Amino acid sequence: AKFFSRGDNSGTHKKEMDIWQMAGITPSGDWYVVTKEFMTATLKRANDEKGYFMTDSSTWVAEKNNVPALKVLFKGDKFLVNTYHTLCQPEGATPGAQWAAKFIDFVASEEGQRIVREFGKEKYGQGLYDDAAYAKQYDE
Repeated sequence: AKFFSRGDNSGTHKKEMDIWQMAGITPSGDWYVVTKEFMTATLKRANDEKGYFMTDSSTWVAEKNNVPALKVLFKGDKFLVNTYHTLCQPEGATPGAQWAAKFIDFVASEEGQRIVREFGKEKYGQGLYDDAAYAKQYDE
């Protein structure tokens, strides 16, 4: 079976490579297809060619009805969550730092986290970033 990889040094690709390394496998050969394409294009190619692919949860939620040959085989492990950070320069180091700090505080607030968790729910029936909820669940 083919395994499709974006091969683009994105966060998802780096996570994929970490998993191959942990498994003691150097992916190569005809079965390992590097697309150098965006997430959705690679997901659709895996569907069309009946292969495997590691995708982010938001792309899966948005596209799962367009890739009927694919199904989720594994999710929910904290290791799979691609964590994002917000960083800010110290106050006075750069113009606008106070606004960046306020943005960070909002994103970290309960209201900000609710928006992240529920984003896309109305359109897709579940939040696009529900893996953030999984990460929080594992942290508790």
